[in-house]
Amino acid sequence: MNTKEVLIVEDSKLNAQITADILNKYGYKTEIVLSGEKAIEKAMHSGKSPDLILMDIELSGTIDGIDTAKIIQQHKDIPILFLTANASKEIMEKIKSVSAYGYILKGVDECVLISQIEMAFNLYEAKIQIKNREKLFYSMFENHDVAMLLIEPESGHIVDANKAACNFYGCSKETILQMNIESVAGIFTIDGCHKCSEVLKNDCNPCICLQKLVNGKEKLVNVYSTLIDYQGKKLVHLIIFDITEEWEVKRKLEFYKKLFEDSLNEIYIFYPDTLKFIAVNHGARENLGYTEEEFKEMTPVDLSPEFTLQAFKEFLEPLSNGERKLIIFDAMNRRKDGSLYPAEIHLELIEFGDEKVYVALAVDLTERRKIENDLKEKNEILNTITVYAGDAIIMIDDNGKVTFWNPAAERILGYSRDEIIGKELHTIVVQDKQLYEAYRNAFERFRLNGKGSIVGKTVEMKTRHKHGHEIDVEVSLSVVKINNSWHAIGIIRDISERKKFEELLYSQSVTDPLTNIYNRRFFMEILEQEAERTKRSKKPFSLIMFDLDHFKNVNDCFGHAAGDMTLKKVAETVKGRIRKTDYFARWGGEEFIILLPETYLNNAVNLAEELRRQISVMELEDIGSVTASFGVTEYKDNDTIDTVLLRVDNMLYEAKNDGRNCVKSV
Repeated sequence: MNTKEVLIVEDSKLNAQITADILNKYGYKTEIVLSGEKAIEKAMHSGKSPDLILMDIELSGTIDGIDTAKIIQQHKDIPILFLTANASKEIMEKIKSVSAYGYILKGVDECVLISQIEMAFNLYEAKIQIKNREKLFYSMFENHDVAMLLIEPESGHIVDANKAACNFYGCSKETILQMNIESVAGIFTIDGCHKCSEVLKNDCNPCICLQKLVNGKEKLVNVYSTLIDYQGKKLVHLIIFDITEEWEVKRKLEFYKKLFEDSLNEIYIFYPDTLKFIAVNHGARENLGYTEEEFKEMTPVDLSPEFTLQAFKEFLEPLSNGERKLIIFDAMNRRKDGSLYPAEIHLELIEFGDEKVYVALAVDLTERRKIENDLKEKNEILNTITVYAGDAIIMIDDNGKVTFWNPAAERILGYSRDEIIGKELHTIVVQDKQLYEAYRNAFERFRLNGKGSIVGKTVEMKTRHKHGHEIDVEVSLSVVKINNSWHAIGIIRDISERKKFEELLYSQSVTDPLTNIYNRRFFMEILEQEAERTKRSKKPFSLIMFDLDHFKNVNDCFGHAAGDMTLKKVAETVKGRIRKTDYFARWGGEEFIILLPETYLNNAVNLAEELRRQISVMELEDIGSVTASFGVTEYKDNDTIDTVLLRVDNMLYEAKNDGRNCVKSV
């Protein structure tokens, strides 16, 4: 007997009762309400919601059936079938605006009515199953320790990224969801024949390509792509394995390409109770030789001869009872042809609600085992690289003592290897006691977790050479855990020459090349800053602008070299008189300007008079003497940069018009 409850919402008691009698006849429980308001109360506020609602579109009360359905669906996922007396285009449009399960014409045969209701229940059950499967997939997707992406096949837009992918690419989920697959996989595949993003969208497995991280670095990855149906869309599911380090090793050992062609990464999903496989990825099927149908009747025990069914269930207990989140172990896997191969297995339990599945990632270790001996033999190559490297390479242990010191470190810092190995590095290079104490506190935190403010970064700083002079260096710091303790590895580059060049470029950008005082562009920046400071502090500043009188005669009579010498002499005279806090610039040609912070007009005028006298008595060989005209003003509350400059310029021209060699102010 069917015990599902149907709520009938119909303002005609007679019609509602007829419908209820039919449903009761077929085993449904029914309840009748006459208005949308009552339907909302029954659906949302009663102890148990109905399993289905038969909703008349035309209802008495303030809201009709369409609006009632919209309100209910905002809060409850209940299937709704509409009752209507007419199937006009207008009515159909209203029904389409609601996520309904169709409509039934009033007065239809009871078989049609029951058939429509049963179809609605079946559709609802299918919808719930799809939603649960999607939630289970997303839980596995989000929590897996392998980077995964979901992308739209046509546009390449990234729809979702799991935590491991965000960590891999080095950005937040919000940032990565604004990106296109071209942003991270726009580089050609290793064979150079195809664009990586196109290969991924075309479901080609596996794709070995270079991908770009947010910090600009490139990583070599092995990507598996699968076309899936998810939330009503066709999406491409990407699983991304970072194979950069392994690829570099293989390239150096000359069987680089073969290693990754033979190295297959496998993913298995299986039930907790029966241990039977739910799904096995392409890599596993390819490597083990079983078909997808064969895998459905198998368990992990069929692949690992060292386990019995009972022993494997006991092995899973730390995951099932919550003691462990992840188990990593080595196993010997058995192929269909009976051959064995070593694998590293990452095993975890994924839970969602009452459902649980085990997920295993298996990495074929065959090639890795083969190259281990070769790697040991190649250590000498690495040592040779560090010996002849141009940058200093230094390692310190968890006590701050130096354990590695290459020849470049001796050259850059001046200390020989014998002088430094086993010594605490910072007692030698950090001679300031306060800085040393700060370093010791930071180092204690580093010993606990291997983290620090500059770990993983490249920073510029100053350090001291053995002979006492300071040098500019660029430091890149990384960490490695050895025997359960953190060790720091620093790469130090001497950038002293570069810093000197940068300082020279900066000096050239702000000074006048002839007089070696500030240029007009830099003076304007300082003037704007001083105006803002004055607005905040209410402390005044003044400007002095002066111009050499009849300077053209100097150039015409004595030549431009004499004119340049005169300008330099004037600049030196003024620089020798003004304060360190004042700003002196060449405004243009023979025109100069001085900014006097925190100076009232009367003091500025006195200084201008003094400068005028000093310039007039300067000794200029073969030229005689020169004079200058001065304009002076003080910044006022309602001034702008333009108005104060215009005012001091006007004062200068007033001095010119008043006979020159004088000071005018306002």
